[in-house]
Amino acid sequence: IRLAQEVVNYICDWCPGSALGRLSFVAHSLGGLIVRAALPLLQEYSSKMFTFLSFSTSHLGIFGDRLSLFNTGFWMLKKWRNSMFLQQVSMSDHEVPRETFLYKLSKARGFDLFQNVVLTSCCDDQYGPMQSARAEIHPDWDGVPDKEVYREMVKHLWANVRPERVRRMDVNFVILEKNLDAFIGRTAHIQFLECQPMMKMLVHNWSALFR
Repeated sequence: IRLAQEVVNYICDWCPGSALGRLSFVAHSLGGLIVRAALPLLQEYSSKMFTFLSFSTSHLGIFGDRLSLFNTGFWMLKKWRNSMFLQQVSMSDHEVPRETFLYKLSKARGFDLFQNVVLTSCCDDQYGPMQSARAEIHPDWDGVPDKEVYREMVKHLWANVRPERVRRMDVNFVILEKNLDAFIGRTAHIQFLECQPMMKMLVHNWSALFR
């Protein structure tokens, strides 16, 4: 709600009347979910929405990777295990998966509002599991409980989205460090914010997304 209000306030202050040309969102990690949650409150600007770009956002949560994350000593998630955020992103905020926040969010209008949808991911990023950041059905789900819930979420997310408007970018940061941050995937997660060559390549090769 706060993000939606900030967007409305900004538009009113800086784009009065019909001055607003396009409305785009660039988000990292949890920010991608916050943006998607705000979109239903911004329906009056739906005709202006242009690019949605997310960096390592767990669009499908970390439900499928929950055991591996916790068993590898993901101490930060354990520290936050009583937080609402962790419950929502792990789809444990309700005992019925289809009543969870992320499942309901997948049914709300989102990607279909944009002319461009760009999802970036990294195989070394445990904070934003690759298949979740790519929002796609993964072969490994065959042995995962509630796999049908995931399939339904993917179907909801991409309903009415034209394939030619979608781009997925997988990044390999070539992380050479052998430390705890690299082991639990935090290093790769932060690289999405700190890697200038990646940003330059993105702006240069896909400049039309930002015009």
